Amino acid sequence: MTALAESFDGGTSPVHSTELEIVSTVLRMASAARVRLAEALDAQGLSWARYEVLELVSRRGPMSYSALSRELVRHRTSITATTASLVEAGLLTRSVNPRNRQQYMVEATDSGHRAVARAERALERARSRMAVDADSARTLEVLRGIEKQWNGRR
Repeated sequence: MTALAESFDGGTSPVHSTELEIVSTVLRMASAARVRLAEALDAQGLSWARYEVLELVSRRGPMSYSALSRELVRHRTSITATTASLVEAGLLTRSVNPRNRQQYMVEATDSGHRAVARAERALERARSRMAVDADSARTLEVLRGIEKQWNGRR
């Protein structure tokens, strides 16, 4: 097992410069991908947080704030603010849960479903423009090997 994999598994081996380069490359790739995807969503009038909520509700149907919070692993306050902006934009509707009058449910509107479809097309275009250079491809191969070793030790 490599030192990088051991460090994730609680090992005490020092991380070698090659492994640091791998981590650095992965972080740069993730950052570049985040920027590209955020730009694609921004052009659609959505932030990543708004897209995640809208996409989940569009796919699953009406959901409570607590279910959204649990599924997206976000604090309920964040979910409340995000859904409020989507309701204001006409992409979600909010109603009282008929089974629990103390709980609110949100549901995607027709405009919300269309916004998700546009956002998904924009994200796919952005993803297809992300080139993986030879160094990044080699890094991914190394990471796949580390992942296999790591999963094999569980």
